[in-house]
Amino acid sequence: MLVLALSDAHIPDRAIDLPLKFKKLLGVSNKISQAILLGNCTKSYEFLKFVNDVSSNVVIVRGEYDNGLLPASKHSRTRESIPINTVVKQGDFKIGCCSGYTVVPKSDPLSLLALARQLDVDILLWGGTHNVEAFTLEGKFFVNPGSCTGVFNTDWPFSIEDEDKQEDTEKKKDQNEETNQNQETGQHQDIKEEDDQNKQNQNQENQNQNQENQKLEESNVDHSQDKDEHKDEDEDEEPVEDDLELPELDIDGSNTPSFCLLDIQGSTCTLYIYIYIDGEVKVDKVVYQKED
Repeated sequence: MLVLALSDAHIPDRAIDLPLKFKKLLGVSNKISQAILLGNCTKSYEFLKFVNDVSSNVVIVRGEYDNGLLPASKHSRTRESIPINTVVKQGDFKIGCCSGYTVVPKSDPLSLLALARQLDVDILLWGGTHNVEAFTLEGKFFVNPGSCTGVFNTDWPFSIEDEDKQEDTEKKKDQNEETNQNQETGQHQDIKEEDDQNKQNQNQENQNQNQENQKLEESNVDHSQDKDEHKDEDEDEEPVEDDLELPELDIDGSNTPSFCLLDIQGSTCTLYIYIYIDGEVKVDKVVYQKED
């Protein structure tokens, strides 16, 4: 049986609709046994109607931008409340579902593992990051289908590794600033020494006014010294290149339209990841076998 996992549509706030090729793929009737919406998918009645046409068995959990209640349909004025977490059973698997905004730190593997243990599930589906992910941890399978519309994410984009890189960058920047300050201090000291030398030369010139030849020679010597000092000063003033390393953002499908299909047969789950890139749909496959 096939289980569809969608998350973070943000329709109509940030997106108009699913990619057309996604709608064509999902438009095959009687193929998907259950559809799971992992948050931020309930503000569009048309989107919910499309998902209900894909599968009549729809499970919804609340995202941070959901209103907490399902929108009223054209045939009913009642509005059902949306749970934060829920558990469904397919084949030999218990599947936990959550949006992920209640997980602290957000998308932290150990926090997700703690939630999976709390819900007593084999597979945990979560959303909220707009980044498709799939990994196993201590015998449990964790899947994030990403954003089905590929809309932007308002979260701070850096990961923990990026923060470490940023700290290294700041240290290098501080070192460069300290080097520049030392160079400026050395330049000021050279200027002061030059002023003292000029004063001495002037006194010497005043004392030796009657010796023009000697004065000219001393003046030439002073000029040559000044040239050498200026030359040394120019060499000290060569620009220093800042060796800054900008942190590289690891996208891995971030803010790219994506969804997941879980093909569950007994104790085997085959995960199909669909990503919409450059007008084409690319598919990846991951197989998870439940431990006895």
